[in-house]
Amino acid sequence: MRTEKRFRLNSPNVIAETIDGEAILVDLTSGSYFSIQGSGSALWEGIAGGASLDSLAEQVATAYSLDTEAAGEAVSSFCSELEREGLIVSLDGEGDSVPALSFDLAEPANGQVFSPPVVEKYTDMQDLVLLDPVHEVDERGWPHAQP
Repeated sequence: MRTEKRFRLNSPNVIAETIDGEAILVDLTSGSYFSIQGSGSALWEGIAGGASLDSLAEQVATAYSLDTEAAGEAVSSFCSELEREGLIVSLDGEGDSVPALSFDLAEPANGQVFSPPVVEKYTDMQDLVLLDPVHEVDERGWPHAQP
């Protein structure tokens, strides 16, 4: 049974950037930051771009020469962890209104061996991230903090 489950970045609470094959995500509500490297970084781009989990699983299976079921389990598990951490939210109900990213894992894979994606969580800078009052402003902007 195919499902077209899709996700998006949980913005504005989470910001993300991919640099040199590492996806870096910062949760502005908790102050935690996350690192995703290797095959997970390529998968992150597809997930955040609204690609369906089935599409990503098929691409993982093809790009890394994996069994489709194993690829599906890896993608599903990765998404569950991202969702549990509050980094992504489901597009259920709004999936048709958000265009899916055209995404191809073949190039990022480029002969790498697949290893299940790992989300590394860091909490050592929470105090500094949460001290930044700039993201806690209303429509008047800085320096007017929300009451």
